[in-house]
Order: sequence, then structure tokens, then C-alpha cells
Amino acid sequence: MSKNNRLALVGSLLCVMLSLINSVGFSQASVNSPYSRFGMGDLATRKATYNFSMGGVANAIYSPQYVNPFNPAANAGIDTLSFIFSGGLISKFGTLSTENGSSPSNFASLGYLLFGFPVTRYIKSSIGLTPYSNVGYKVIASEIVPEVGKTDYYFEGSGGSNEFFLSTSIEPIKNLSVGVKASYLFGKSQRSQVVFFPDSVGYINTRIDNQVDLGDFYFDFGAQFHKPLSNGMTLGFGGIYAPSQKIKSIRNYISRAYFPTAIGVESYRDTIEMQLDTKGSVTIPDKYGVGLMLKNKDKWLVAADFNWQYWSKFEAFGVKDSLTNTFQFSMGGEYLPSDRSIDTYWKKIKYRAGFNFNQTYLNLQNTQINEFGISFGMGLPIPRSFSTLNLGFELGRRGTTTSNLIQENYIKINVGVSIWERWFVKKRYY
Repeated sequence: MSKNNRLALVGSLLCVMLSLINSVGFSQASVNSPYSRFGMGDLATRKATYNFSMGGVANAIYSPQYVNPFNPAANAGIDTLSFIFSGGLISKFGTLSTENGSSPSNFASLGYLLFGFPVTRYIKSSIGLTPYSNVGYKVIASEIVPEVGKTDYYFEGSGGSNEFFLSTSIEPIKNLSVGVKASYLFGKSQRSQVVFFPDSVGYINTRIDNQVDLGDFYFDFGAQFHKPLSNGMTLGFGGIYAPSQKIKSIRNYISRAYFPTAIGVESYRDTIEMQLDTKGSVTIPDKYGVGLMLKNKDKWLVAADFNWQYWSKFEAFGVKDSLTNTFQFSMGGEYLPSDRSIDTYWKKIKYRAGFNFNQTYLNLQNTQINEFGISFGMGLPIPRSFSTLNLGFELGRRGTTTSNLIQENYIKINVGVSIWERWFVKKRYY
């Protein structure tokens, strides 16, 4: 590919990324989970299919063929002569179950766009666009209230937040890299609550609309150390850290009383409370993570991560939520049967597997909401190139049906492509 064509391709990809920043379809994935009602919603993994297929391990992972958006220090693994582009789609199919029944729950969205490139021999960078959190639910509950009658409760939410980042690493000492990721978090979430009295014309129904619009910078830090061993293997350590940060936000809050009309339209009678364009902040608590990796060149790799975050300190416009601290443990690896050109195609495929356990930030009805997933996938080499088509699958469960709660059983499917090219080779003529 000529230099002009490469620049045109980069420009086109950046235009696509910037267009997606303003795209409603990317910023408002239709996640169908009642648990996204709380906190910032469903937190996205923010990992490429490569990491997703291995249980989500990322803290100590580096590769010349993939961008690792979770640890900025991993940019050091990018080759000094190469350019990497990765893009992926995410989808989730499953059921929401209670003690009384179940219903389907599906969604699909653009998962990530990542670019990795060298700046100098010791400075490597990447830019990317990933979802940070998703909100999408619609819940209806009813009860018989003494002296009132049937009372319906409607809860509905949509939207979410995304991050657009520039990540850079330096290698001050051989085998040790440190990095920083500067992200711009943005997005809008809309949450509504309705109390409706279908059997009474004497009681006034109530509707509350709460919209929060995020837009501010957020910073992550990371470090990795890789120790070559005498038998050709490499032992790696990684760590991530993000301090507690306040994200500037604008909130519109309206509480109104209304009567339903004969044609189903809400006729508002009174405004109970209205706060428009209120400036404030959403506090994202401090986050920590460590990871360990052992690899034998490209033959095999195993890794494990442990991450935790103090979500009990989460605040939105000065008000604390009922969230709890979280932790996640993940473990996984990949295996390549053979990379020799004379072997069959199936022996050149990288096979990946892993698992993860996540204590979420939800504790409802005195019950901790946990999540467990088993993942597997493949890296399919694209012939006559160093690029790869990556497939990832995860079977998982979140929540429980006890205490009138909801259990989600799902399968996540990630499809990604990683294009790896040598772009910075100086031509020599003899």
C-alpha cells in the first residue's frame, strides 16, 4: 500500500470514529437489563475481542498485533515499524428470569475502534473509542395498596456513556513501560419513573424524568514489566490505577402530576419540582488492578487479573448511591498449535479460553449481585497478511431469582478484526 493510500485510509478511519462520537446508535446501545437502572448503568468491559476471549485478562498482556485499551503501558508492545487497527462488534442474547417467569433479552452494538502506532522507538501511542457504560431497561411492577387499590410502577431508562481516548507509553528502562490514558467521557442517560393508579380517578399519577449529560476528561495510569527467562519464556507483571475523579455533568430533572386522557396521552396538571440545566458532577471512584502473565513466544500464554474499585464512594450531584465496592478475578490464555507455513490452516489458529468472576456494585434486597462467565474464542489468521479475524463467546449468569430478584442467563458474542501492517519501513535501493 502506498504512503498516500495509507494516509487516506487513516483519515477515513478517523472520520468514521469522529462520526461515531456523535452517533446516537453508538452512544445509546439498547441494553435490556433492569440492573442497568443503578449507578452509571451496565459497565462495559472496554476490552478487545482478543482479551474478551481469555476471560478478560489484560493488565499484564502486551502484543505487537493487538491494542490493549485497558492498560496504557501495553502500547510498548507495538512494533516500531507497524500500524494496528482493531474494530469489533458486541452482542448479547439471553433471558431474564424471576420466580414467576422469564423473557428474552438481546442487544447488539459497535464494541470498539482502536488504532495503535509508534511515535518513536521508546514512545508508542493508541487512540480509540469504546463504550463506558450502557443504560437500557423497561420494568413494570404492580401491587395492591390498602385503601388505594391497584398501583402500577413503571421504570424506564436508555442511553449511556462512551470514552474517546489517547493513550501513550514510554519505556524508561528496558522491559519496563509506564503509560497514561487521557479519555474524554461523554454521553447522555435518561431515566423515568411513573406511579399510576389505574382503578382510581381520585388519585393523581406522578411522573419523574431525570436526564444526566456527561462531558469531561478522565485519566488512567498503568505499568508493565516483562522479564525474559532463560528457557525462552517471558514472565510479565502489570498494574493499573485510576484516582477518584469528578466528571462534569448537566442534569435536567422534572417531577410532574398528570391524568391520563381517553386517547392515552398524559395530561399534566402540575409541576411538582423542576431543575433544568443544573451543573454538577458525577464522581467515579478510584480503581486498582494487578495482573500476571507467562508466555512462551507465540506458542502459548496464560494470565490472571485482579481488579477492584471503590464504588461505595460513587456520587451523582452530591448524592451518594447505594452501590458497593466491586472486584473482579479473571484467568485465561491462548494456544497456537503451529505457525509453520506448511501446516494446515487449522493448526495456525490461536485457540483461547478463560473465565471471570465479578462482584458487581449492586446489593439489592440484602443480596449481593454477582456475575460469572466462561469464555472461549479463536484468532483466525487472514491469509497472506499478519491480520486476524477474532471470534469470542462467553456463557454467563448474573444475579439470582431469590428475594424477588432477576437472574440473567446469556451468551455474549464478540466479533473483531485486527489489521497489522508494516508502514514505517524505509525503502532501500541498490
